[in-house]
Amino acid sequence: MTINKKLLNVFVLLLAITFLNSVFLFKKFSDTYGQIDKIQSFQKQLTTFDELFLDIDAMATNLQDYIVLRDHKYLENYYRESSYIVKKQTELYNSPTLSKNQDVLQLMELSKSYMSFASLEVIQVLQTNNFSRANTEYLYTRNKELTNEIINKLNSIKKDNDNQISKYFHNTILNIDNKIILLLFILFSSLLLLPYLLYLMFKPSLTKCVYTSELAEYSNDAVMFIDSIGNVKYVNKSAQDLFGLLPENVVSKNVQQFPKLFPRLQNVIQPLFHSLMHQKESLKNKVTFKNDGRSIDLTVDYISINLFNRFIGVMMVSRCASRQNGKPLLLDTLEKERKRISIEIHDWIARYMSTIIHSLDYNLRLHKNGNLKGDQLMHNLNDLRNHCQNAAIEMRGIMNDIHPYLIDKVGLISALESYINTFEKLNNIKVYIFYHDRALKLKKKDEIIIYRIIQEALSNIVKHARASEVDINFTKEHDTLKIEIMDNGGTEGDFVAGKGLWGMKERANLMGGDIVFGFCETGFCVTLSVPILSGGQNDGENQNNAD
Repeated sequence: MTINKKLLNVFVLLLAITFLNSVFLFKKFSDTYGQIDKIQSFQKQLTTFDELFLDIDAMATNLQDYIVLRDHKYLENYYRESSYIVKKQTELYNSPTLSKNQDVLQLMELSKSYMSFASLEVIQVLQTNNFSRANTEYLYTRNKELTNEIINKLNSIKKDNDNQISKYFHNTILNIDNKIILLLFILFSSLLLLPYLLYLMFKPSLTKCVYTSELAEYSNDAVMFIDSIGNVKYVNKSAQDLFGLLPENVVSKNVQQFPKLFPRLQNVIQPLFHSLMHQKESLKNKVTFKNDGRSIDLTVDYISINLFNRFIGVMMVSRCASRQNGKPLLLDTLEKERKRISIEIHDWIARYMSTIIHSLDYNLRLHKNGNLKGDQLMHNLNDLRNHCQNAAIEMRGIMNDIHPYLIDKVGLISALESYINTFEKLNNIKVYIFYHDRALKLKKKDEIIIYRIIQEALSNIVKHARASEVDINFTKEHDTLKIEIMDNGGTEGDFVAGKGLWGMKERANLMGGDIVFGFCETGFCVTLSVPILSGGQNDGENQNNAD
């Protein structure tokens, strides 16, 4: 896989910019969290200032009331408020955000002077009851003066603190916001460009992979891909047809299991082990593959696949040798059908004919000698008639196998119903056929192929399934006729596609259709899909049944 070096350099540079921006953003966000903590400290400090104003006012008011009214409850309130003030002034002094601690010290000194005044001049004088009206007015006035000094000092500290907070927000928070916005813009721009650069870098390779994948899928060559540890990852349609494999039975299987699972593939798989072990390609290997008793000469390439200079597996490409390119599997299937029909004619019809001839000779001899008369003669003639009738039925069945003449006369559905009627009697299997329209509008040659496929499917059910019922469903989906043959023979065990199933696939391909087989909910299911093309005609006379 080759990558444009200029694009790679730009990608690395952009990746570095993204990384650095991420680091700076992380630091800025960390700083922002620190600033949030500082803002919370400012908020707490402002709350302390507000509480101090209230506490100083309450302290002075209680002392004033005590001077005037000399009620001890006001003295108790004074002591409580003064303790609050000392505590909160200490908090201000220890605050990390307050820069002028000297002013706080002066505030604390003023508060101490006020408390000394209260203790030495107010409380002692009033408790001795040795005071005059002039003393009371003096204490009242002095209380106000000292309170104003404390409040003025506190106002001065608060004003400086407000200026500090305003300056902090202006010089720090706003600048941080601008920097974060700039960094976020650069980061998002980089993140948007990175996928595009990746696309430009890998576009040639991706296009090649897609093209190769499509080419492999529709190639006439049998293609299999095996990863570096020997697991099958891909089997194209041609490989399925050539080797008689189903994807669900092969994909994810290790090739070391093939000699046991598919012994017929041993000659094909053996060179594959060498390519996997040495990670080297081996081209134009001549291999003989045996399938259904016939030998097929193949030319097989074992191509080593590497990605980023790393071995990822072997692509096995098989094709028939030139002398066999024109011999598809369907010809072998047709030849086997002819052989089967020949055997049936020999074994069944010849047997009936021989029995009839010997019976006629025997009855003629008896009649000539005068030993066969009356009722006995009629009984023997009736037996001969039954033999002739059975021979005619067998001959009709064989001729129908050679060419289903009922299709020409009454159409596919009616011909199938006639065949199914005989099939049910011979095999004790009930067959149900479902359809929406008896007029399928198919070409006659396609109807014959569909008839043969259904015939083969029913034959396979008799041979391989323990079924008592079969459903045949005809449905139309847009421009496709879908035919499903489902039995109730159960879903236990695996199956390997044999010559019958692959012969059915070959027949379907002749119509431009496809066929899929596998287990369904109740048993085995064969699904045939056939395109409904222009030129199709209504079925025969569209009769409801045929004799």
